[in-house]
Amino acid sequence: MGFVKLFLRRYWSLILAFIVPVIEFCTDSLADEPVFFENPARVVVILCVIYAALTFICLGMVIHSWQLQRRFTKNRWRLVFWTHVLFLPALSTVVLGLHKIQISTYDLSIEREQFQSLNFYTGEVKDRLIWLVPLNVALILIWGVVAIFNRKSGKPAPGLA
Repeated sequence: MGFVKLFLRRYWSLILAFIVPVIEFCTDSLADEPVFFENPARVVVILCVIYAALTFICLGMVIHSWQLQRRFTKNRWRLVFWTHVLFLPALSTVVLGLHKIQISTYDLSIEREQFQSLNFYTGEVKDRLIWLVPLNVALILIWGVVAIFNRKSGKPAPGLA
């Protein structure tokens, strides 16, 4: 029981940070359907606020988890590894949130001009950030393989804790 309590004390924010993008991904069907309400602009604004709030919650959990990892990790290489691991849910949440906002503001028949610039800029930022996700995954995998091979050879592992 002590191990579970210690594990949850150290990694609860990391677990929550990985759950938020899953929640955001599961709400995929909310913004894909056209909005048929009296005031579709208000619904789109509410959806944008919800996605922004989920993104900020995830970023807050990532920052909290990074602070905990910084306190518990004694090796700088391991801290860099954990930083990249924590960068993954943060970046995924930002990209998913921008994607949802872009879909929500795409084709509104009423007040479309109000959302054109928001649609354009979220698309531009999302298209730039989306390439960092596979790059970060590849970096984590390479870091893990190097750490495993160093551990088997008897050298101190630079990456994994």
